[in-house]
Amino acid sequence: MNVQDLKNKFEELKKRFLEKKYDEVIKECNLILKKNKVDVFYNLLCLSYNSKNDVTKAINVMELALKNSPNNVDFLNNLGMFYSNIYQYKKAEDCYKKGLKINADNLSLLNNLANLKKNLDKNEEAISIYEKILLIKPEELAIMYNLAGIHNSLGNFEKSKKIYLKMLDLQPNFTEADRMISQIEKYNSQHKHFFSLREKLSNMELNVNSLLHLHFALGKAYDDQNKYSKAFKNYKKANDLSKKISNYNFDQDKKRFNLIKIKFKSLNNTKLKINTRKFIFIIGMPRSGTSLTEQILSSHKNVVGGGELPYIQKIYNDYFKSNENLIEKDLLNCRDDYLDYISNIDNSEKFFTDKAPLNFFYIGFILKFLPNSKFININRNPIDNCWSIYKNYFPTKISFGNDLSDLSNYYKYYQDLMLFWKNLFPNDIYDLKYENLIKHTQDEVKKLLKFCSLDWDDNCLQHHKNKRVIKTISFNQARKPIYNTSLKSYNGYESYLAGLKDLS
Repeated sequence: MNVQDLKNKFEELKKRFLEKKYDEVIKECNLILKKNKVDVFYNLLCLSYNSKNDVTKAINVMELALKNSPNNVDFLNNLGMFYSNIYQYKKAEDCYKKGLKINADNLSLLNNLANLKKNLDKNEEAISIYEKILLIKPEELAIMYNLAGIHNSLGNFEKSKKIYLKMLDLQPNFTEADRMISQIEKYNSQHKHFFSLREKLSNMELNVNSLLHLHFALGKAYDDQNKYSKAFKNYKKANDLSKKISNYNFDQDKKRFNLIKIKFKSLNNTKLKINTRKFIFIIGMPRSGTSLTEQILSSHKNVVGGGELPYIQKIYNDYFKSNENLIEKDLLNCRDDYLDYISNIDNSEKFFTDKAPLNFFYIGFILKFLPNSKFININRNPIDNCWSIYKNYFPTKISFGNDLSDLSNYYKYYQDLMLFWKNLFPNDIYDLKYENLIKHTQDEVKKLLKFCSLDWDDNCLQHHKNKRVIKTISFNQARKPIYNTSLKSYNGYESYLAGLKDLS
């Protein structure tokens, strides 16, 4: 092929890639690359593999491409992103740093390195890199949003608010910034931002995504003023738009709950007997009090708070999902993968908390490769819990939370699965009642520490002074001293919550 033919072919394949015809693109790119080692076709090939969730092949393509073009920063950037996607952060960082040695001001490399540092809670490094990018490109909204998010998670609310307001000056229809401001503010009828939210709804043409963020923000503003009818109306509009986008059907999750039990029953009895450091998995429904519980535990001098980690689900998908006859080597690989992953966060011998609430799906599987793990299952009044999910936006797309009947069904299946696990592992699971933790904090913390085999530490009663990062939507609440306004938080909304009545 001559140069013009290759250009035409690339445009044709790019079009097919955008049409999601990945298999066709992969086949054609491989044929071309046998005779023509052209960078753009390597790029298109690896992106196609990645879009098919075949990250291993995407990595192989980029490593091959780098042999031909070792100084191609786009290849190094791609390779770093692929490693980051499978949580191999050390390799990802090496790729980004190699690329930055070639082009120190490459914004994509800088942004990806900053995101990696943020993922590893190396926040000062991440802030420094984001600020460097903004010196080069001062009005880059995505970078401003990431920087504001870090300040939020660190409790620097005035700094984050200032950045969100600057974003809105640059792009008033970026209502995600409005929603984030609403999480920080306490509204009355004269609040300046409240006027701004209502004006946008009346006068601005917004797409579906912008509208849902605006309605969540307005719901919070009306909720602060105890205007329950208007608050619920906005929350419902936001959730209806979210469900329209996700096209969620509860049958998908019903199948998942049932398959987890079937899968665990089908596994052989192989289990590691080798002890590692001690792990505490904090589980339960989202918005049940998991962030507060981790904040209390991680205030203990012998505990490291890992936060909401995504890795257990990856281990389940990699090793358990399509395997029945596990051997010890498989479980050793699971253990080593998890230990390698958390070594990016902390490599000490302290107790380590993993606070991904939906790890309740994987209790039995975790105990096979991390046998000295403990599970703290947070129980909150189910209507309070479901209402708190419904009125909040989740960046990680908890799609079952956008409809009250879906929420009710999901909650009941969660309770049923927990019964399944507790029958099998009664000594490894501790039910912590959120309401008791709020009302009788010291007594409940004593019981909790005893279950975890931890000595008493007064710091656990000073959790609000803990400076660790909180990345979840509880970034604000979990930094405050214990307060009881979260009890019966649905007061005023009872007439709107008929879809949850069978949970009471």
